[in-house]
Amino acid sequence: MEPDDEPEEDRSSGLLLPPDDRLWRHPSELAVVGGPQLASTGHSFAGSPARLFEARLWPVVLVSGVVGALIATVAAYTVGGATHRVAVPALERDVDTGPVVTLASAGPATFVSGAARVQPSCVVLIAHDAHGNRVANGVVFRSDGMVLTAAHAVAGAQSLTATVGGTRRATAHIVASDPNSDVAVVKLTGDGYAPAPMGSAIDLDVGDALLTVRPPGGTGNVPGDAASVGAMGQEIVGAGGNHLSDLVRIDTVAPAQTVGAPVVSDDGTVVAITTAIGPAGQSTVWATPVDLARQVAAQLLASGHVVPVWLGVQGGDVPTTDAQAMGVRGGAHVTRVDTGSPAAASGLHAGDVVVGLDGHEVTSMANLIMAVHALAPGTRVELDVVRQNMPERLTAVIAPRPG
Repeated sequence: MEPDDEPEEDRSSGLLLPPDDRLWRHPSELAVVGGPQLASTGHSFAGSPARLFEARLWPVVLVSGVVGALIATVAAYTVGGATHRVAVPALERDVDTGPVVTLASAGPATFVSGAARVQPSCVVLIAHDAHGNRVANGVVFRSDGMVLTAAHAVAGAQSLTATVGGTRRATAHIVASDPNSDVAVVKLTGDGYAPAPMGSAIDLDVGDALLTVRPPGGTGNVPGDAASVGAMGQEIVGAGGNHLSDLVRIDTVAPAQTVGAPVVSDDGTVVAITTAIGPAGQSTVWATPVDLARQVAAQLLASGHVVPVWLGVQGGDVPTTDAQAMGVRGGAHVTRVDTGSPAAASGLHAGDVVVGLDGHEVTSMANLIMAVHALAPGTRVELDVVRQNMPERLTAVIAPRPG
C-alpha cells in the first residue's frame, strides 16, 4: 500500500488524518522496535570511532587511554528520520531512543538571544482538578492573552492559574481545544501581554538546530535545552486512540513539565509547540508545527471546531539520485491523484514531482502534507512541479476533506 490521504469513514472532525490515511506511509516504513506501544522506522545509528594517538611518555599514554574510554562510552549517534507511529499515553511519556543532547545553559549567542525574546511570552500553567495539580507550559500568541498549549495537559481542569514571563500572575480558562491535534487555546485574564515572535516549521530540515525554551526563573535559570530536528511528518497515537499527525520529532532532553513549551529556531522565532516528551534519560520530544497550531487555533476561535483538509494525492519521496538529476534537494513524487480532489482540479498528474508550495521548498511527501494541513479550507496555493524534467506551476484550492 502506498502512502495516501484518501477519505476514511467514521473520522472525527479534527484537522489531522489517521495513520492509515497518511500520504507518506507505506508498509516498509513501519517496524516494531520497542514492544506493543512503540513502532518506528527509518532510523539508522552510526557511532563515531575514537582515535587514540600513541605517545612515548607514560603520562601521555595514560591520559590518552582515559580519553579513549570516555569517548567510546559516550558515542555520538546520528538519527535519520521517516514517518513513524508511537503510542504515547496522554499524560505520560513513552520510550524512544536518540542522541543525548546537552543542556543549553550556555550556547550559541543566536539561541540565547532568541530564548530571551521568547521567554517574556512563556506561560507556566497550573491545572487544578479533583486529583490535584498538573503543570504545563504555553506561549502567548496574541496580546489579549491568548495562549497556545497542549490540549491534554489542561484537559479536565476545573481552574487554571498562570505565571507569565516568570513574574506576572493571572488566572486563565480554556477557550477551546482539539484533541485530534492536541492543541488548546487558553485565555489569560487581562491584556497587554507580549506575544512571541512566530516563525514557520515548513522549511525545517532534519539536523537543523533548535532550542526548546524554558520559562524564566526555573531551576538553574537556563534558557532552554539544545535540540535538533530528528524527523518530519511524524505520527503518535495517544492512549485514548487519538492520532496526532504532522509532528516534528526533536532530539533533545526536556523536563516533563515543559509540555506545551515553545521551540525556537536560530532566528529566535517559535517554530513548534511540544506535545509529548520521552521519559527521563531519553532524548525525544514530539512537537506540533506552529503553522498547524496557529491554524487550529484560528479555526477554534472562529467556529469552535476544526475542519480537516486534503490535497488528494498518493506517493512518496524522490530518491536522492533522482533529485540531484532534477537539480533539487528533494520532492514529493506523486503516484496517484484522487478523482475529484483539489490535486486533480489543479492538473496534477501521476509521475509529477512537487518541489514547492507557495514559495516554500518541498523536500518530501511528509513536508508537502504538513504544509497542506496547516492551511485553511479554501486556501489557494501555487504548486511548483517537475513534469518529465520540465518545470510547471499549478494552482490548487485546498478543500475540506470529504467524508
